[in-house]
Amino acid sequence: MQDILQEANTAIGHTLLFIAYHYPPAHSSGIERVLQFARHLPEFGYTPLVLTTAAFGGASDTQVQRAWEPLKLYRQLWNRGAPGGMTPSSQRTDSGPLRGLVRFVRRWALFPDLQITWVPFALQRALQMVERDAPAAFYTTYPPASAHLLGLLLKRRTGLPWVADFRDAWTTDPLEPDLPAWRQALEGKLEQEVVEAADLVITATELSAEYLRQRYARARVQVITNGFDPEEFSGVQAPPPAVGPLRVVHTGSFAYSHSQRSPQPLFAALEALLAEDRAWAGRLRLVLAGSLSPDERRAAGALEAAGMVECLGTLERRQALELQQQAHLLLLVDHARPWPASNVPGKFYEYLASRRPILALCGPGMVADLTRRLGTGLHAPPDDVGAIRQVLVEAWERFGKGQLHGAVAAEQLAPFHRRELTGQLASCFDSLLARR
Repeated sequence: MQDILQEANTAIGHTLLFIAYHYPPAHSSGIERVLQFARHLPEFGYTPLVLTTAAFGGASDTQVQRAWEPLKLYRQLWNRGAPGGMTPSSQRTDSGPLRGLVRFVRRWALFPDLQITWVPFALQRALQMVERDAPAAFYTTYPPASAHLLGLLLKRRTGLPWVADFRDAWTTDPLEPDLPAWRQALEGKLEQEVVEAADLVITATELSAEYLRQRYARARVQVITNGFDPEEFSGVQAPPPAVGPLRVVHTGSFAYSHSQRSPQPLFAALEALLAEDRAWAGRLRLVLAGSLSPDERRAAGALEAAGMVECLGTLERRQALELQQQAHLLLLVDHARPWPASNVPGKFYEYLASRRPILALCGPGMVADLTRRLGTGLHAPPDDVGAIRQVLVEAWERFGKGQLHGAVAAEQLAPFHRRELTGQLASCFDSLLARR
């Protein structure tokens, strides 16, 4: 039977096994990358079959298989207050004994992460899919690290060509830099095994790739950036108001997406402006579309009462794209690090497609470099209240003079089209399969 399937694959293209923990109906910024890869790969002769978790709901079908995850109860405990289906950040800003217990278990009992309980069941399902569907190769995407651990186990069992996608850097720009030293050492060892066992490693930025090449001599690394799908933006016409305050828009979440990402320095800068002159309430309006944690909502309360901040809650994706079009300035918030940041949030590329200036609150690294190179707008350190206040004043002054620019030319955007990026991934598989 397997020989028949393999012959069929040769005749009509290749089947790929796509292992992606984050997949609809879950909500996560990382979903768009793998979702668009899966959407466009058939145009290049590849049929992806997705293996994901059953923890977020959804039924298995011929294209998407969902493996059981025993710790899905954790989501109900840990994500209390977060929107349904949202994938967990590594930690939350809210305190409490239950969350403290879960954090203790995550840091000290479960390796490499809480998703480890999914791995045995996902491996069993993956082996069944290999037997039944005879994929020519397979793909895994991090985070979570358990997905790459699953890939390592599957590689050892099947020998199939393996592409390991680091859509975020792992140990070189960690999501949790304060892990115990023994955990960092274990994660470093696992990362090394993954990088050296994978037939190809993909990163989303050149800096991430360079870190891996320097650390692992045997690393085979290629860069495929994040991007956007132009079709999503066709027909989205919602220009910003011609009169009124400077409209600054942020779509998405903060701590619910990344534990160290916080809007509170921004709120403090807005409060400082308001304390200096109450007229700022009519000069600048910050519009937040996405789920705020209880801590974030409390911090925004006074500004919301003053009319300087507007909290819309979670919007459908089409509504969020329209809201971006209605902005004079789009807000991107990264978190501070003591090293140059190698990760670029997927939201950055989505903002580029909206053709609006960007205010990036970020430290040194890839986001700041791209902001300067593409001329997309302004940036300031994410934890420096004084610098944020200053850049807000600068943005408002430019806005008043009609000099707030940052739209990127179409030819500069073309390399970030999802179909173009998927073509690069297809070429990777072409090269791997040609060597077999």
